[in-house]
Order: sequence, then structure tokens, then C-alpha cells
Amino acid sequence: MVLSMDRWVGKVAIVTGASSGIGAAIAESLVVGIARRNEMIEEISKKLVVEKGKLYAVKADVSKEDDILKAFDWTIDNIGPVHILVNNAGIHFRETLVDGNTEHWKKNI
Repeated sequence: MVLSMDRWVGKVAIVTGASSGIGAAIAESLVVGIARRNEMIEEISKKLVVEKGKLYAVKADVSKEDDILKAFDWTIDNIGPVHILVNNAGIHFRETLVDGNTEHWKKNI
């Protein structure tokens, strides 16, 4: 069975961590990218001008509840209701599993 991205046409998606890597690749296929590095999302957005759909760059730190609420409010007010949410944002601590601490694990979740 081959799945088509056409089922997402006309839908609003939020992709966290959309400024690079997997998040950027997903955002290229969907709609709203949220990341702390707004300038990087803007570059992806320019690339998408020639392709189907739009990418809106929204700056937000998903570790801050106020940023999340503002990003969703902006999306709903300017684009419409959110149909898809991709929770891709994450942080990396340079430590091993054995040497790490619980607080760092909580920040990742």
C-alpha cells in the first residue's frame, strides 16, 4: 500500500523543531514550522515558494508554555485550526546514559 501526502492537502500542521534535520524534512511536506531558530525556518520557507503549500515560520521555545500557547494562538488566528501536530523538538546533552541525570531526561520528555 502506497500512502499519498494528498490526504494532508488543506490541513494545518505544526512541526516543532522544524529548523533542521527530520523536523525540516517533515515541515517541507506540511505547513507550520515552530523552532527557536526562526531564520533557518525562513530559508526553508523560501524554498517552498515554488512548491505546493506554505510554510509559516513561527519562533517558539517548546520548553516554555507561554511560547507554545502564543504559537498555537497565532496559527489558529492566521491560518485556521490545527489538524496535525508533530512533536519533533528535542535537546541533546553531551553525557552518557549512566552519567546523565533525571532532570535532563525530564527536559527531553
